Amino acid sequence: MGTVSDGALDFYRAAGAMTVLPDDPALGDVPSDLDEVRRVVQGLLLHRDWAPAYGVEADAIRLAEQHLRSTAEVLARALEISPEPVSVPRQPVDRVLGICRHFTLLHTAFLRSQGVPARVRCGFSNYFDRSKWYDHWITERWDGERWVRDDPQIDDVQADIVKLDFDPYDQPPGLFLSGGEAWQAARAGDVDADLFGIFDMWGLWFIAGNVVSDFACLNKVELLPWDGWGMRTGPHQPVGDEAAAVLDDVARLAGSDDFEAVRRSYLGDERLRVPPDITSFVDGKLVEVHLDL
Repeated sequence: MGTVSDGALDFYRAAGAMTVLPDDPALGDVPSDLDEVRRVVQGLLLHRDWAPAYGVEADAIRLAEQHLRSTAEVLARALEISPEPVSVPRQPVDRVLGICRHFTLLHTAFLRSQGVPARVRCGFSNYFDRSKWYDHWITERWDGERWVRDDPQIDDVQADIVKLDFDPYDQPPGLFLSGGEAWQAARAGDVDADLFGIFDMWGLWFIAGNVVSDFACLNKVELLPWDGWGMRTGPHQPVGDEAAAVLDDVARLAGSDDFEAVRRSYLGDERLRVPPDITSFVDGKLVEVHLDL
């Protein structure tokens, strides 16, 4: 990795459409300490698939909340459930239900609000199950010298269950692969693409979707994993030669420090750029969604 430009750091220091914080007094006491910021996030959110580990099951799992897209929507729901300041940890049943993407989105929003350059990364982790690479999203934050890979979802409960043997908040290389990194490794034959995915969705086509999602994240448009636009199509769609060539270039750019080239590629290519009108799979149905970008 080369030198990160001041322009790039300024870009990731500022909020984007999905990470703008609402003007609410309950947000006024978010701490600046990195560990405390993470704990605030963990005290507001509950992961959909981890809910039973926290004693939340059956009708107490409010699945509709996983479709909340922006930080403002997530925080509005959190304060609707409990009007206490966001720094007050909620009981698990009173946390907003989401997925890994919601943890890193909220984490990134709080960091940016305090002037810390941060960005959401969409990819795959192998630390929940070392035999597979599961769809996962984490935060990258700038520590003054490098991008640190920080997983704000992992608390003591999860770390104990999966028996983590590394610091999830400053990860060593190779435990999380961005969409582009996974794509390049799969294309080179270094990994088996069929080990990448989630539920009943595995393979190169799934990696391709995360390449596009991650590239949008690098451009501060952090959407839901089931949102679709441009090259990010529905499940189980094969990747043709033309699309693969485009994704080769996108993956290379995403792994570089050429911020200006990343922006030019995203803004200049409607196959990659998120438009105001997208589609989303909600409860198995395709829904038209208009975004305020």
